[in-house]
Amino acid sequence: MVDASNGKASQNDISDSASDLSSMTGATPEALAAYYDKWAGSYDADLPKLGYDAPMRAAQIMRDHDIALDAPILDAGCGTGLTGQELARVGYTDITGIDISLESLQEAEAKGVYRHLKKRNMNKPLAFGDNGFAALQCIGTLTYVSEKRKLFAEFCRVVKRGGIVSFTQRADLYDDAFIKALSATTRAGLWEAVSHSAPMPYLPNHKDFGDEKHIFYDVYRVK
Repeated sequence: MVDASNGKASQNDISDSASDLSSMTGATPEALAAYYDKWAGSYDADLPKLGYDAPMRAAQIMRDHDIALDAPILDAGCGTGLTGQELARVGYTDITGIDISLESLQEAEAKGVYRHLKKRNMNKPLAFGDNGFAALQCIGTLTYVSEKRKLFAEFCRVVKRGGIVSFTQRADLYDDAFIKALSATTRAGLWEAVSHSAPMPYLPNHKDFGDEKHIFYDVYRVK
């Protein structure tokens, strides 16, 4: 149910993990893995109640940029597979997912939409070969990455030239340091900006986010 007084999801209608999401900004990888392991079982039920539609929007970005339906796509920070499920729904068939939470990966595996699933900490090298993917999406995950410039370089390494990197970032965390990481990657000749969205809804029914906090959708093309 949604509390009609303010449009936010009722505290009794979502799990404790969903309620505590804002406390995880800046969490260590170990704490993050434990948190999402705990949340994995109720994650898919909680997110629709919170108004989360980023997986659907992200899948449409891939279609809008004419990524072939049989092209290999890396879903970086795939969680329980809601993002991969939307990619599959619009026709994508070669999806690899990575996430730091093993319990989330098991939920993703049960959806049957991923060719490969691997446990990865994105604060470290991605452990994939060069130029192996036609596109990459990273949805709702950059909040938890400390070395964003290094990660962006990794994204450009594993995606082939001309491929796209699509990601979201919370508007309140789209700060000078984040912009510098984007710009440094561009100056290094690794990618070029394609699009930057207007502020879009993030978790409009969450008590700590609501209508006050938004996300941006960015798309870059690998050079």
